[in-house]
Amino acid sequence: MVKNKKRSHGFTIVELLIVIVVIAILAAIVIVAYNGVQERSRVQRANTDLTTLIKAIYVARLNSNTTLMGVTGSGCTRCAGTQAAYNQAIDRIGTAAGVNLSALKANDPWGNMYVIDENEGEQVANPCILDSLTVANAATHSGLITPRIEFYNCS
Repeated sequence: MVKNKKRSHGFTIVELLIVIVVIAILAAIVIVAYNGVQERSRVQRANTDLTTLIKAIYVARLNSNTTLMGVTGSGCTRCAGTQAAYNQAIDRIGTAAGVNLSALKANDPWGNMYVIDENEGEQVANPCILDSLTVANAATHSGLITPRIEFYNCS
């Protein structure tokens, strides 16, 4: 007489646990590798935008034969703190430089306006103060460049 062995089809609990552990290890590796990629990407985009804006400022000042304050018509774009004032400054720099800077109106990668402070020529007693350009909360973003806008009229 032949015994009929009952054979089950499927995986044992041990096999399922091994697969789950392997998937968890792979997921952990992916998360560690992905961690920080978005922030590094934002920093790189901000650095590119700052470099583009610096170059446009230099060309705008040369083409207009004036300081950045003369180009933008503002002594402190960042002080106004409005999107309209920021957009107007970007438009004036772009027009004077002969370049399209409209992409910079979308703000920095963190959603803030780039910080533009036109200092050169602003104070009568001390007209030689450097203009500044940066991102809001720059200290919280590792790897950002610190652009230096050289003087136009001061030495």
